[in-house]
Amino acid sequence: MKDATGTELNEAQAELMGCYNELARILKDRRAELAPYEERNALKALAALWQVANGLDMDPGQVYDLGA
Repeated sequence: MKDATGTELNEAQAELMGCYNELARILKDRRAELAPYEERNALKALAALWQVANGLDMDPGQVYDLGA
């Protein structure tokens, strides 16, 4: 996996991006299955992982549509 500048991510960084992408997918596709506290905490976790993705120059875009 490469960042916006074309630099290859190391294995740990790629795993973090996998976490970000998976959590975003769950919030997009299966949000209705979550209890309110699960949804709130998942959004907080996504916001924290967004910061990681942004710091890795992965151009994560905006997640306003997910409520984060």
